[in-house]
Amino acid sequence: MKKQLTNTLFFLFILFAFAYPQKKEINVLYQYSVINALSAGVYDGGLTIKKLKKLGNFGLGTFNNIDGEMVVLDGKIYQVKTDGTPIEADKKLLSPFAVVTFFKSDKTIELKTPQTLQQIKEIIDEAVPSANYLYAVKISGEFQKVKTRSVPKQQQPFPNLTSVIKNQVTFEKETVKGTVIGFKMPEFIDGVNVKNFHFHFLSDDKNFGGHLLDLVLDKGKIEIGIIKEFRCQLPSTENYTKTKFVKEESYLQNK
Repeated sequence: MKKQLTNTLFFLFILFAFAYPQKKEINVLYQYSVINALSAGVYDGGLTIKKLKKLGNFGLGTFNNIDGEMVVLDGKIYQVKTDGTPIEADKKLLSPFAVVTFFKSDKTIELKTPQTLQQIKEIIDEAVPSANYLYAVKISGEFQKVKTRSVPKQQQPFPNLTSVIKNQVTFEKETVKGTVIGFKMPEFIDGVNVKNFHFHFLSDDKNFGGHLLDLVLDKGKIEIGIIKEFRCQLPSTENYTKTKFVKEESYLQNK
């Protein structure tokens, strides 16, 4: 009887777990690896796209071998290679660096006049309650122009990121509707993630995207999610274990 009761309770637990899945944790940041590892040439990770989708519906990153820029929006993960065209990433692909969250806006700012990227950054700086928290930032609307980039797929032995960026491919588009996806990070995160701002872009028609370099927003809105919990998983790859990390700014800045 006791064994039968135990089996019944176990069955009910499994049934409950599938029928009522755990609530997604809103505005908790999940990160795989650290930016200094990527800067040093650690381009092989063990995180699958299938698993990443379960960890957040909004964010950015890259793919193993730096095979394109990663854009995560509305639960879908896009890969932007050197042709500038986003495609939905295969769930079996791996990532060496990714940052995602389940996004919820805590503050919305309507923008009805044209704004440059620098002006938008200043607006965000003024709007956030503290420089000591992390923020998910979504900027959506109509853009006068957007400039993005991607980089070629790399082969071992991997060069550092400075060398990779020298061969970046840039794309420009005028009069485009889309979304800027990214984060504003505090100074103390430097080396673990990108301090200040890091943005990627995806057009509404899913035909244009990449790492954001510049823009002019015609009209739209800024949504900001306040993040007070941060989780970082470190890779178990041999490359990560043995690499000596260095600080590298060239990939991180919108230049």
